[in-house]
Amino acid sequence: MSLDELTEGTMSITWSESVAASRNVAGTALIGKACDILETVGKAPGEVSHAMLAENTGIPRATLYRIVAALTARGLIRVDPATQNYTLGFSFLELAQNAWSSGDLASIASVELRRLRDLTGETAYLAVQEGKHVLALGRFESPHPQRSNARLGALKPMHCTSQGKVILAHLTPAQLDTFLQEELTAYTHHTITDPRQLRANLAIIRARGFSTDDEEIVLGTRCVGAPILDADHRPIAAISVAAPIYRMTPERAEQLGFEIADIARRISAQLAPSLRPRQSTESNVSVLTANPSFFGACPIWDSGAQRLFWIDRLAPAAYGTGGAPFLSLETMAESLDAACLIENGALISAGSRLAVIRDGHISRILSIPSAERITALRVSSAGKVWAALLDASSDTTRIGPLAPDGDVQAVFEIGGAVADLAFSDPDTLFATVPSRSTIYLLELSKVRKRRFSDVPKVAGMPNALAVDAEGGLWVAMSDGWSILKFDQDGNVVRTIAIPVPYPTGIAFGGTFMSRLFVTSKRIGLARDSLVAAPLSGHVLSVELGQAGRVEPIAVSIP
Repeated sequence: MSLDELTEGTMSITWSESVAASRNVAGTALIGKACDILETVGKAPGEVSHAMLAENTGIPRATLYRIVAALTARGLIRVDPATQNYTLGFSFLELAQNAWSSGDLASIASVELRRLRDLTGETAYLAVQEGKHVLALGRFESPHPQRSNARLGALKPMHCTSQGKVILAHLTPAQLDTFLQEELTAYTHHTITDPRQLRANLAIIRARGFSTDDEEIVLGTRCVGAPILDADHRPIAAISVAAPIYRMTPERAEQLGFEIADIARRISAQLAPSLRPRQSTESNVSVLTANPSFFGACPIWDSGAQRLFWIDRLAPAAYGTGGAPFLSLETMAESLDAACLIENGALISAGSRLAVIRDGHISRILSIPSAERITALRVSSAGKVWAALLDASSDTTRIGPLAPDGDVQAVFEIGGAVADLAFSDPDTLFATVPSRSTIYLLELSKVRKRRFSDVPKVAGMPNALAVDAEGGLWVAMSDGWSILKFDQDGNVVRTIAIPVPYPTGIAFGGTFMSRLFVTSKRIGLARDSLVAAPLSGHVLSVELGQAGRVEPIAVSIP
């Protein structure tokens, strides 16, 4: 069989058509032979001789003559009078024109794809699922000399293309299970071949509404895709934009993803005016708050009082469920940074000051001697407050116990701003640095630090932390629409898709400590993002069916 080829400038990559499932149906051998002839002629770069047809199709010459004569009579094949070689006939132009001018998927998508090409300057595609592959139906090419140029009619694998992954993300669980029964082929060293990792990636795609192929099938090419869904939220097609990685940077791909998702929704709406709004929220996600925060953060479950405490950094204010008082912290004169529970109250940092909250009011203010900023607070199992103190001038964070004067007794030093801390046991402390997409593991007894996990930026930035009863680490992925669970080796073992792009804090709680409370932010989101994620700023509650670690309360404060 021939090869499908995807070219990027002068670079090319090929895949064998043997990866595609056979499209012949038993009892239709003659039709299959005719299709083989048409495909051979159609994919050839020039004219095809009768000898080449016989060699490529394996059809006996007598049978080949009869089929070619019938196809020629129908105008599907054209014979060059001088060479007696074959090319596709003009009837194909008429058929193609009818396809693009009718009121169906292709004609509706063509308008949007052309606009998308003009908007981005990159090649835009339309594809549909065919078996376990995606089939390119439409293409509007970039004007750049170096560009993505996948052939129309080419079959490509689903697990490593942006179009295929958005379709996979919207299949039913049973359909996805069937797809993952076969081994996933690696086309580059970026290709995801672990079914568990692919499932986690698909959960994020489903929540975000778009996917990214980051050199997963062709080195040097990055592609962003979004699904076209029917009225029952089933995938019927996908659109995408592809470009060389030097033009399609990760930042541009991220921004473009939301644009492509909007375009895909417009196409879906034109195909089915009665299309129901897409529900991205999982069935076990509920909304805890009536009104959103500007920048919710630092949720903490008070197991004694059986209520949740959290802050709004920009209000600035502290909140609580179960009748807990609302507390304005405007007297702090700065945005809030971190919080932890103490006996009969809370400790809240704002800039270079710490507020001791007791019985619903500020009982004491401490000034940090170094005039640096505390970015995270966490209580150890011994009831001691640990803090992360950021020196913005050197972009380094000192981590250690809080001293009586409000300063930090530095035990560890980490480059970058630490967003959160979490103890998994008395000797192990985790820390996140979102700007570096890194989670650190700190061993207290050995005063040793190591990188626990470097999270790919396409998954978002690791932000807030929580630990379950078995020691598993849960991480809120800022700009990632998800919560990830890591095992003790730093591997992702579970993904919870959530309907907000920026989860800012997570905490286990509830009667059985099996609910995960998630704070989020609303400030800074573009209007389109707020339309796609209207629950941004609210506190969400997710039933995990897995118990979390009870957060200690500080027994002493400075």
